[in-house]
Amino acid sequence: MTSFFAQIVSKPDCPYCTLAKEFMVGMDIQYTEMVVGKDCLWEDITAQLPEVKTVPQIWINGDHVGGYDDLVKWAETV
Repeated sequence: MTSFFAQIVSKPDCPYCTLAKEFMVGMDIQYTEMVVGKDCLWEDITAQLPEVKTVPQIWINGDHVGGYDDLVKWAETV
């Protein structure tokens, strides 16, 4: 079985961020979290990904997956 490790960029009180983290726990995907305004600046994220407008933003094994809906779609392919 392939092992996955994720990084999630989130904001406090973000319901989709919570859903994404719960989803990853349910899939046994270990993750680290960066909270916008505490661990990183939103400008740092948009400098890397100018098209991004929302959180969460998720990377799995170093590849940008996208937001919560993208995470669910990605999970259907593994």
